[in-house]
Amino acid sequence: MRKVLLILALVLASCADGGADGPVLTFADFGETGTVPTGSPDLSTTTTTLPPTTTTASPTPSTTLLVTDPGSPVLVMSDSGLTVLEGRGAPRRLVDETVAAAFDDLQGGLVLQLPGGGTDPAADQRVFWSRATQPDAEPFLDVTEGSLLRLWGTERINDVPHMILTITDDPDGPDRVERLVVYDFTTGDRVLGEVGGPDGGPVAITYGGGRFLLELAESDTRRFEFRNDQGAVQALSSNPQQGCLDDPTCPTHPVLDESGSLLAYVAASDLVVLDVDLDEEVRRIALPPGAGAVESLDLNGSTVLVNRTDGARALIVDLNGESVSEFGLDGTVQFLRDIPDFDEPIEILAS
Repeated sequence: MRKVLLILALVLASCADGGADGPVLTFADFGETGTVPTGSPDLSTTTTTLPPTTTTASPTPSTTLLVTDPGSPVLVMSDSGLTVLEGRGAPRRLVDETVAAAFDDLQGGLVLQLPGGGTDPAADQRVFWSRATQPDAEPFLDVTEGSLLRLWGTERINDVPHMILTITDDPDGPDRVERLVVYDFTTGDRVLGEVGGPDGGPVAITYGGGRFLLELAESDTRRFEFRNDQGAVQALSSNPQQGCLDDPTCPTHPVLDESGSLLAYVAASDLVVLDVDLDEEVRRIALPPGAGAVESLDLNGSTVLVNRTDGARALIVDLNGESVSEFGLDGTVQFLRDIPDFDEPIEILAS
């Protein structure tokens, strides 16, 4: 029976003899039953309600957009490092090196992954944890050699902070399999099921209100798949992307709001917001002409961040005012739920 190993490396406080490392091991056993607990998801979250739309927004044809801020704290990842912007003031530097993924840990710190993590078998697969009480980011999670570990985000699942991860075995071979895993910082990992195989796997994973939504790319098709927080697939008639060829008109880049009721995605050159529970489109906002390819979305309340490829700055879409503006800094932008309280830039202790 094959096991995939998650290595939890906790660096202990220095002792009188100069200190020591204390590795703690936890296993995700993919061969045994019972790795996915039974029960109903906790759907007791606040639902975001948007006022009725009156018109479809058509941004001015000018190539120059008004530069605004998102109205909430954001994390900005760029080639020069990681910064936090809390308002109209100057950004605050957190990390002075490039990272591939970074998320607040929902308890005053950050979790980070270096470039190539989750995508390149030759790269460092570790997830690093910068805790509020120990800011420098230490190695925390790893996988056995030859497998991939990818950090997709952090969310409160049943009101407990979790990391959302996938582990891929035999990533370049015929036996490729990718599994969705959630990691409770206190109790360890829980495997929710297989989400990818030899033909592909997730290209986006989002969570809200007791449900996951995955965008799956398999061969030349893409589709959205809903799962509850126990990993069971949910067949929803309101799913806007149940399978189509990979072309620019396909719905893509889905993101759920905190309640799990509102879904934002891109279709052709429009940003669409769908009420999943009512199966009702509540917004369709045209992105500016020549806006370029979309890389990812993030949704907080009535604001959507639209990250773009090829170095273009992110767009800020106000769903209430149905307006589009531009973010003022380079890089990939995402909302912060819990602001790290670090006075100085932190180091990633990768060596």
